[in-house]
Amino acid sequence: MSVINRMLRDLDQRQQQTKNQTYTPAAVAPQPIHWLWIVAIVVISAAVIVGALNLWWMYSADKATPNEGEQIVGVQPVPNQQTSIATLPKSEPKPESKPAAEKPKQAQTIVDVRALEQIQEQSAEAEPVKQEPAKQEPVAIAQPKPKPEPAEKESSFAVTRVQLSPTELAEVNLAKAREALEKGEQARGQELLEKALMVKPDHVIVRSELAAYWYGRGMTTRALTLLQQGLDMKPQQSEWQLLYARMLERIGRVEQAYTALITIDLNATEVQELLKLRAAAATQLGYFNEAAADYTALAAEYGEQRWWLAAAVAYEDGDNIDAAVRCYRQALQYPELGNDARAYIDQRLAVLEGY
Repeated sequence: MSVINRMLRDLDQRQQQTKNQTYTPAAVAPQPIHWLWIVAIVVISAAVIVGALNLWWMYSADKATPNEGEQIVGVQPVPNQQTSIATLPKSEPKPESKPAAEKPKQAQTIVDVRALEQIQEQSAEAEPVKQEPAKQEPVAIAQPKPKPEPAEKESSFAVTRVQLSPTELAEVNLAKAREALEKGEQARGQELLEKALMVKPDHVIVRSELAAYWYGRGMTTRALTLLQQGLDMKPQQSEWQLLYARMLERIGRVEQAYTALITIDLNATEVQELLKLRAAAATQLGYFNEAAADYTALAAEYGEQRWWLAAAVAYEDGDNIDAAVRCYRQALQYPELGNDARAYIDQRLAVLEGY
């Protein structure tokens, strides 16, 4: 029984499902459309179309016909064959009682285009119209440019070449050489001195400094040769004489030093050094009277007691006792003479006077 009951239940369920699928509810069933609605829609559509056509026709008619304020102006040629367009005075429309929203249309001017074209054709065929000459604008006349002034006046732009004299060129090289030697640039300094000497061989300072440079570098022979060449040109050049004699005296060549100083310029600036060096060389060579004469000249010129004492000793060595005594007594007259020197002079006078 239970199996049959199950089968019956299944059949009942299947039947209910088929009924549900084939049944159409009344809420969604189709309904017939009423014919009055269709007629109303057609009438409204026709009315809208007719109204639109009427509005379009009225708008096009307004454009074709002029308004109350518009007038057509005729164009006629004037006697001087020039085209002009005359415009009639605009008539002011009388104010009418219109709504405030609407504004009165302003008068417009309509030009007859065809009449204008005919006038233009006639004026083209007619004789040319005499036109007034155009006003000529003032033309700037180009004036000739002033001639440039000579280059001498334009000193700020002109390049002037100045040719230095041999002396000036030697001075320039000498200054550069000194600067180079101060910086320790020995080779450059020597080169510049040599260039200066080549330009101006008789330049005293250049030859002297180059000779001193070579002597200081141990090139004594080259330095002496350089000075000798200078003395050949100027035998009594005091600076070269002094430098040359000192180099000879220091290397032991006293005889050559004395010979180089036989003739000196007593008015030269270096005369004191020249006399001292020559007197010293004469003393070494045994030329006591010559040495005493130089010391006497120094004492008379510069008034120093040491030169009187040196002259007295030289005269004494040269066996010129009278001259030696005179020189000793001259030396005692100086108060700045030292005690040792005074004692020595007193001793020598005692010996010479008792001789």
